Amino acid sequence: MLSQFSFSNYKSFKEEAFLDFTAEPIKDNKKSVIVDQADGEEFLPVLVIYGPNGGGKSTVLEALGYLRMRVLRPYVISQIEDNAKYEALLQKSSGMEFKEKYHKFCSVCSEQPISFDIMLRTDGSQYRYQLSCIHNEIVEENLYQLVIGKEDASVIFERSLAGCVLGEELEGVPVEKLKNSMPLIAHTAINYNVKPVDEVISWFLNVNFLDYDNPSKEQQIILPKTEPERIEMFEMLQKMDIHISDFRIEKDKDGNIENIYTKHLMEDGGVVEIPFEEESSGTRKLFSCLCEIINCLKSGTLLIADELDAKLHPKLLRYIIELFTDPGKNRHGAQLLLTSHDITTMTAEVYRRDEIWFCALNARNASKLYSLISFKKENGQTPRGDEAYGKQYLEGRYGADPYIRKFWIGGFMDEQ
Repeated sequence: MLSQFSFSNYKSFKEEAFLDFTAEPIKDNKKSVIVDQADGEEFLPVLVIYGPNGGGKSTVLEALGYLRMRVLRPYVISQIEDNAKYEALLQKSSGMEFKEKYHKFCSVCSEQPISFDIMLRTDGSQYRYQLSCIHNEIVEENLYQLVIGKEDASVIFERSLAGCVLGEELEGVPVEKLKNSMPLIAHTAINYNVKPVDEVISWFLNVNFLDYDNPSKEQQIILPKTEPERIEMFEMLQKMDIHISDFRIEKDKDGNIENIYTKHLMEDGGVVEIPFEEESSGTRKLFSCLCEIINCLKSGTLLIADELDAKLHPKLLRYIIELFTDPGKNRHGAQLLLTSHDITTMTAEVYRRDEIWFCALNARNASKLYSLISFKKENGQTPRGDEAYGKQYLEGRYGADPYIRKFWIGGFMDEQ
């Protein structure tokens, strides 16, 4: 699971942005938190980011996706002939260049590192991976492992322009001729069997991104692979009051899919078929993501969705969120990271205070990321658990309002 993620000098973010999935010691919906049985640490199943258009919400998700593909791209290229599922990942990573991503509203940022720092957990271990680059050249890369229950972390490797320190797991691995553009973690995963490295690579591989910035995404339909998944998917649709009972696929003589039809039950027991492209945009969106949500819940992985609420009724959005916050449905520690504009779900009934985050630009065109639980109001107090978060957000009290151009930094207002 994801514990923490931070980055700096990336697009609209000049200073470090810090995202924390560690649960705060508050009373809000204690039953929803994910408890690591190894040490009792509590983590959030959901984290949502609100803010105005252009404020940096999507950039937070993109930064995590960018780090992921920076790590995975060499590994995926090495494995693509043996595993066709990597082809989509490779397409997403094509054309990535770090030199284009630094903070542009700063005269010296182009010569400063773009830095990422991520902390994640796998079975029995917590890993911290750090990566810093200038013009696509790696200037620092570190990987540490803490076995849950122990006090001290071990060094897997520490790499800088001055040299490389290898821990016991990587003793004997030749790194002298490694190109500065190649992540050591990817090089190791490609050429050696090192368990800590393989576990971190596997975690990155299992992170799933739902990006609806491309309209063609909503035209896609991801079909369940097994009959139990098929049944579960249509049961979910029924609970959402979407009365689609099944689908039918037409293929050409070569086995390629030509048409997909959804089946609707009528009151008289009959069935009406509708071409998939004629379904509402919201229904098409559900078909493009429900199967991935089901797989995420079953595997206990991280799902990242930019503007998941777009074209979805608030009740449908709330249903999806509660799939993750209900421990009876989320039995394997799956997590959801999303951006949203939907105010109706910004309530204590849906989110804990530490699950609500804000993102906005200040007068210097730099984005700031902060949580509701850490925000200080004019009276110096943090928001209570019984307040109307959505109403106060629209009133500009949290500083990331899309209509009132104000920005709060540490409790002090910065006029734009």
